[in-house]
Amino acid sequence: MPTENLPIFPPDHNAPAEWEVLNGLIGRIYDSVLEPQRWNETLSEITGALCPLSWEAAFILWESTSPPRARFVAASGLAAGVQEIYCAVYAGNHPWSRKLMRYGNGSVVDSNDILTREEFAESEFFRNFLQPWGIDRMVAVLLDQRGPDRLGLMLPGPGDRDLEKLKRGLRVLAPHMQRAMRISDRIATLDLAAGAARAAADAAPFAIFSLDDQLNILAANSRAERYERAGFICLAGERFAFTYPASQKQLLDLVKRPDPAGLAFQTIGNAGAECPVLVARIARQSAHRIGGFTLGASLIITMGSAPGETPVVEIDRVAQWFALTPAEARLAVALAGGQTLRDYAAERAVSLNAVRFLLKGIFRKTGAASQAQLVATLARLPAASGN
Repeated sequence: MPTENLPIFPPDHNAPAEWEVLNGLIGRIYDSVLEPQRWNETLSEITGALCPLSWEAAFILWESTSPPRARFVAASGLAAGVQEIYCAVYAGNHPWSRKLMRYGNGSVVDSNDILTREEFAESEFFRNFLQPWGIDRMVAVLLDQRGPDRLGLMLPGPGDRDLEKLKRGLRVLAPHMQRAMRISDRIATLDLAAGAARAAADAAPFAIFSLDDQLNILAANSRAERYERAGFICLAGERFAFTYPASQKQLLDLVKRPDPAGLAFQTIGNAGAECPVLVARIARQSAHRIGGFTLGASLIITMGSAPGETPVVEIDRVAQWFALTPAEARLAVALAGGQTLRDYAAERAVSLNAVRFLLKGIFRKTGAASQAQLVATLARLPAASGN
């Protein structure tokens, strides 16, 4: 029978010293969330503080009976090779694991309550695996579930010991371990998402900045520094500023706007070179924390374009002038820049026929009858207004 509904301590139990030990273990559990490599040490501290003599092993694992499989998350006190043998031969395929799957998360279960020691002694799992260590009993804490997989803390040992202190302690620790596992999963998910975002930003062929309302730089990709070296921006004191006054004024005006908005313009560097800029004013990001909340990004800036690619601003201008689709405008500007249809198709990983189809639409909308005439038509476009 499950034991999770029993009182934490018997009425006559003298608890203060035990509570002090448990409070220390709770702290170790939450420390392990931030440093997952400490889980093995934390399990060792749990067994040392709560387990009777000869109960020295503890492990956390994901396990499923359908299909049978297991993966150890942390372990303490296990002999060499035990994890490998268990995963290869016994995972999800012995009496304890099959019966434990019936219990809900948060349950603290004594194997004696789900299977007699005599019955267990007849199992292959005991005779061929656990008997050499004298292990015929286990206390488990069910922590989480994902589909058919269950996460549990398992503490095995010889069954002729008094386990009341261990079970009392685990009932106190169980909700904290569950919470710690959920926090750990959340942190891992956020770390993966942040890592993917950083990798994507660094792979971009232009600089990307995220700023707060005071233009403090919250994040920037690996290409950001080259635009400072080229004299387009100044990053003194971790604050962002355009060196070209007109561009800086546009940025400051955008910051004052309360609603999301965007700008596209060409900024000018110290040497007179131009660089395309896109600025997006987004809803200010914020996150709750203890005692209030912290503010995040409210501006996203991209600078530059891929090597050999015409700036986005010019593509947009051509599209608006002739009512071209973005794909048509991109091809038109590429042809004006000297690319061939075949080169463009290879660069975009599309078929040559698809590019020719786009070109027909461009001819129809611009009135050009040949590529040479198209290039001449684009060359006669009025210059973009200065910013």
